Amino acid sequence: MKILIKKYFLFIFLFLFSTVLFAQHDSAMYKLNFTKYLMGTTVETTARSTDINYCKKSLLAAYEEMQRVENLLSCQKDSSEISKINRAAGIRPVKVSFETLSILKRARDYSKKYNGIFDITIGPLSTLWGFNEDEEINLPENQTILKLMKLIDYKDIIINEKDTSVFLKDNGMSIDLGGIAKGYAIDRGSSVLKNMGIKNFILNAGGDIYVSGTKDGKDLWKVGIKHPRNSNELVAEFNLKDYAVATSGDYERFKIINGKRYHHILDPRTGYPGTLSESSTILAPTAAEADATATYVFLLGWKDALRDKDIDFPLLIVAADGSIHYNQTFAKKYNLEIIN
Repeated sequence: MKILIKKYFLFIFLFLFSTVLFAQHDSAMYKLNFTKYLMGTTVETTARSTDINYCKKSLLAAYEEMQRVENLLSCQKDSSEISKINRAAGIRPVKVSFETLSILKRARDYSKKYNGIFDITIGPLSTLWGFNEDEEINLPENQTILKLMKLIDYKDIIINEKDTSVFLKDNGMSIDLGGIAKGYAIDRGSSVLKNMGIKNFILNAGGDIYVSGTKDGKDLWKVGIKHPRNSNELVAEFNLKDYAVATSGDYERFKIINGKRYHHILDPRTGYPGTLSESSTILAPTAAEADATATYVFLLGWKDALRDKDIDFPLLIVAADGSIHYNQTFAKKYNLEIIN
């Protein structure tokens, strides 16, 4: 998933700060850029503040919070609560924190709302294809895919709110929160910044973004949607304030096999990567909801997505043939400009 912020500066990578001083209402205002590798992607933040040291402290706190969320929810970390649930699948319930229970309930609600097309029990298939590991991606045998598809069903996540436990009914089931956890981490990081008084910032985790306040105290932040087939170009750009945006795309984790692109956004209905979209972009109040909905819309395809009454968010889809489709809410409210 990738959205590009329209950049007027150079990001400095590997957990480094950079600062730029500019004037606003006769007072010193700094622009701070902060970058760190988290959650399998580069997390970039741009913040504006008159107090450079306090802003740095706030950014560090936000990144510590996102690291905490990753440690809690990543299925790739053996010590996470999600990994503990997965190891106990078909054996016993696992007691978890209220926070993990809450995000699993939310994800299950999205699965129900989106008719199982978004399903966090996609884990066995993600592992089979190699998208959950740092291993070579290979085309699995169709028979193996069909066998594992029997383990994909969000209804088989048994959540007990009385003792905050989670149980996966069948041995071999596993949860993969890749379609929502990164968005949730962005929401938590943004909350930390706001609670510490940092109001003007963009927090971007590989395309899951929260935009707060304004760019310079007056002008809105401008966000660009990356072209799925040309990383140096944008498909569109738009203005945003105090809102989240997420894009699901087939260009982040993929492999070309026999001339066909196979990517990480797997369709629970087929066991194979979705074929109807190159990318999908959703705007929503929270990054977690934008993240989950973008995955659903990507797999649904533009024709059904624009007709779906359950989707009341601004959306833009780049279809498999490269054509661009969006709803009027996006066009009218956010000053959407199609570039390509």
